[in-house]
Amino acid sequence: MPNKQVLVRDIPDSVYEWIERERHAKRVSQKAFLLNVLENAAKHSSAETGAAGPSAFSKMTLVYWKSKKFWLGKLLEHPEIMTQGRTLEELERNIREAYMLMAMDEVPEDYQIREVAMA
Repeated sequence: MPNKQVLVRDIPDSVYEWIERERHAKRVSQKAFLLNVLENAAKHSSAETGAAGPSAFSKMTLVYWKSKKFWLGKLLEHPEIMTQGRTLEELERNIREAYMLMAMDEVPEDYQIREVAMA
């Protein structure tokens, strides 16, 4: 298999600092960290549009259990969000959809996005 490369130049300082902090915390190389981030984004991207949603870059904790017919689950970070699925995969899809519905509730179509540092 041929060696495939992607070259990225002029990375903003804040992004570079984030990469370095995260890779040091995980004790992996820069290459391994970036490949992991890209693989996770690819896994969580929308099949129809190819666009990555917020879930591509963040994780939450799903608490789940089996009832007689369905898997039930809720997010620890947002316990008000609860859903079900016939399979664990369906439960995960449904919890992502429920989260996005809650997060985007009452947001107009012409919204904008800005990253905000919380610390």
